[in-house]
Amino acid sequence: MTFEGLFDLSGKTALVTGGRQGIGFGIASVLAEYGADIISVSSKQTQDDELSRIVKGYGRKFQGIACDFTKREETLALVEKLKGERIDILVNNAGQANRGIVLEHTDDIWDKTIEVDLNAPFILSRELAKGMVERGYGKIIFIGSLWTFLGGRNVVSYTASKTALGGVARAMSNELSSSGININVISPGFFDTEINERLKKDLPRYEALTSRIPLGRWGVPNDIAGTALFLASPASDYVCGVVIAVDGGFLAN
Repeated sequence: MTFEGLFDLSGKTALVTGGRQGIGFGIASVLAEYGADIISVSSKQTQDDELSRIVKGYGRKFQGIACDFTKREETLALVEKLKGERIDILVNNAGQANRGIVLEHTDDIWDKTIEVDLNAPFILSRELAKGMVERGYGKIIFIGSLWTFLGGRNVVSYTASKTALGGVARAMSNELSSSGININVISPGFFDTEINERLKKDLPRYEALTSRIPLGRWGVPNDIAGTALFLASPASDYVCGVVIAVDGGFLAN
């Protein structure tokens, strides 16, 4: 028995949504470091940015695609554009947390959040999984949240979508794992990224949340890189339909 190549992604292509910044940036960077070519998709994605320079610096190929996941037609157009591409790894990271107390959580807020955080990841996973099944190999990673487990406050549509992703991953895994497709979820805790800027400005809430983290700090994108690499690599070939919390111990406290 040998463990050589357990994390080797040479020859693989990874599509990362929301790869331009934050957690997606960290994940795309580590996948490139371990051998994968990268396709990064986000609403403001360009062909020449910091991520592209990092990916190319590792000697990998980079493609940037702009797509606004709030618009179904753009998600479907992306699917068409990707036809003919061999996608071995899909990281569904793009998301938004639109805040508002439940009694004022409008239909518009609900619809936009669900479209980006649930509908788009499912559509991409369903469509790209078809090619993975034909080839008998694929890795699909959904980025969940602590609200995949908990209720949260003032983020009912975000909680609904992230809770649903856990179910989607389990259901898809039950159907597709026998075809060589590993489908799992990473649920980050509180990370120092753009999506949490508003929360960080609420100092009493920020301090209360931080006090519950045994590690005593919020996460940074590199904290999730190892888990993402594991789930994207042959090291996780026997891991199917699970949700892994990367939260500094928050849920255990």
